[in-house]
This record gives sequence, C-alpha cells and structure tokens, in this order.
Amino acid sequence: MIDRKETPIVLVTRPQQDAIVLESELRERGFSPLLSPMLKITYFDSVVPSLDGVQALIFTSANGVHSFFSRTKDISLPAYAVGEVTAAAARARGCVQTVSAGGDVNKLANLLISRCDPQGGDLLHIAGSHLAGDLGRRLSLAGYKYKREVLYKAEELGVLNERCQETLAGCKMDFALFFSPRTAVKFVELALSAGFDKEFETSVALCLSEAIAEKLQKLPWRQIITASAPTQSALLNALDNVSLKVSNGV
Repeated sequence: MIDRKETPIVLVTRPQQDAIVLESELRERGFSPLLSPMLKITYFDSVVPSLDGVQALIFTSANGVHSFFSRTKDISLPAYAVGEVTAAAARARGCVQTVSAGGDVNKLANLLISRCDPQGGDLLHIAGSHLAGDLGRRLSLAGYKYKREVLYKAEELGVLNERCQETLAGCKMDFALFFSPRTAVKFVELALSAGFDKEFETSVALCLSEAIAEKLQKLPWRQIITASAPTQSALLNALDNVSLKVSNGV
C-alpha cells in the first residue's frame, strides 16, 4: 500500500459483477474505487451444455465461468482460460485443471493447439453473444472441432452513472482502468456525448493492451499507460507505479 495525503479516485469500467471484486483490491491498495460499468451482463436461462465428446473447456471471461458453473458442478474436464482473472474464477469453482494463456486470445489459441489433440474431441467455448478475436476460426483451421455455447450477453449501457459524471465535472478522477476495447470505445462515446473533454487532462488511463489504448485517443488524457502484460495484476502494478510518481510530482 502507498501512503498518500489524499486518496486517489480510480474509475472502474468493468461490469458490476467483476467490478465488485476489483473494488476490494483497490481499497486494499489505498485507492478510492469509482464504479461506472459500461456493460450489463445478463445470463440466459438455458440448459446445461452437453459435455459428451468434449475434451476441454474454453473460457474467455469470468462471466463465462460463472454462467457455466451456475448450471453444473462437473469439474472433470480441463479448462483453458484467456487470462489469470478468468483462470482464478474457474479454480475458485473447483476446476483445478485450469491453465491460463496470459490474457490474449491469440496466445489462448496457441496454448490449445499445443496442449490438445485434434482427434481427442470437441473444444467447447463457453461464451457471450459478443466475441472479440477469432478463436473459433483459428482452431478450426488447425483441424480442431470447435463448439461455442452462448450462455450470456453483455449489453452496453447508455449513460455514465451520476457519481462518475459528478467526479468528472469536478476534475477529481485521478485514474481510469480499461480491460477491453469495447468498454474503452463505449466510455469515450458516453464521455463525449455528456460534454466531457478537458476534464481528462489531469487523469491517467491504464489499459490491458495497446489495442485498448488506441480506442482512448479521442480524449485528452494526461497519460495513457499500457500494462506490461495483459493481466489484472500487471495493470494494478502499473497503477501503483504511476500513482507513486504522481504523488511525488513526477
């Protein structure tokens, strides 16, 4: 934890379910979390996906993990997760045979190709209605049997919440965390439509990847920082580092 005279405010744009978990960690690190989700997660009332002929599960978000294990307690299959946050969610559900690809869909495809047998059965992707990347095509071209089961949807919200707007209006938002290009695009759209622009000149944006950082360029941030790795831990370490520099006047 870093000692500060004032507690820096950190905007969290993740869906509510994910933001609540992150909120606790931010408080432990000495920050004041400001939750303003860009997406609302809705789980579908569907049956348990059939696991017959499946050799492994694929999870590209913690929401996929939650939606799947809310329907079944079957933890017999190995699972492959896009990143550490998703992998941790699967392990917390008892799926100890979970391997993380380090936060990137391309790395996930490479991991699956290196670990799984094209003749060993289906690769079942537990997903939402909106997909980033082309994991299915990569695996199919490599000779794997890819199946996608859509168990939830992520709907874009139409406005920044009241506390977020009040904080921006007072130029009091110190940092903002972005975990996906989609949430970054939506945040920029909502901020500009609400009339905010110069308010970001004192704020630092932190992103999981360069692809996310590119989506934030329309706002005049004090600085845009990309984490050293596409993981939540790397992003929070970057937050600690830049916060210390800012507090020291660097």
